[in-house]
Amino acid sequence: MYRIDDWVLYIQFPDASSDSLREPKKAVILEVLGNKQYFIWVDDPSIPVESRRRKVNEENLKNID
Repeated sequence: MYRIDDWVLYIQFPDASSDSLREPKKAVILEVLGNKQYFIWVDDPSIPVESRRRKVNEENLKNID
């Protein structure tokens, strides 16, 4: 569904009770892995640089409207 360099919204825990865990963060697709998984780069300065690259499932991503 997504391609390399697509900008998306990443939601770490969509079903969490905490608003901060459900808050969408802007991210870019770095690599398409198959099986609806991706490596992304989360564009959030509050996250340490070494933790911004993440392997995620497609269900945790949304289009930026």
